[in-house]
Amino acid sequence: MTSAITDLAHRLRPLVFRLYQQVRRQTPQLTLTLTQGSVLSELVNGGPRRMSTLAELEQVKLPSMTDVVGRLERLGLATRRPDPADGRAVLVEVTDEGLRFYAELVTAREEFLRERLIAMDEADRAAIEAALPALAKLLVGTKKEELISDER
Repeated sequence: MTSAITDLAHRLRPLVFRLYQQVRRQTPQLTLTLTQGSVLSELVNGGPRRMSTLAELEQVKLPSMTDVVGRLERLGLATRRPDPADGRAVLVEVTDEGLRFYAELVTAREEFLRERLIAMDEADRAAIEAALPALAKLLVGTKKEELISDER
């Protein structure tokens, strides 16, 4: 069984990686790093977050998160403000421009996938749909998933 699982992991990894690479190329003009895109997604979907929370979610040190947020601010996608619950802390939130950019990004990437799905036959689409719950389970238990479920 271990050999079969090792073989499955060996075949799955490049497929997931290459699919993500292709989807990622469907990005509007502005290209974000993986971490910048992930932080923007967290802000859009989870609301304002403390820098320390974002650093923990992304599994980076606070100075690295400060750099990431600084880049998002320079691009006009995020802003910082004092945390009303703790004057020593800073909250990072998405800007209107960040919301617009994120919506365009998601639309472009989903359109790419939609076109690929349309080109497949019904049996292949059904197989992909049937695999979604199992694929989602690959994410369960990761540090980021645990933090997300704790905050929501």
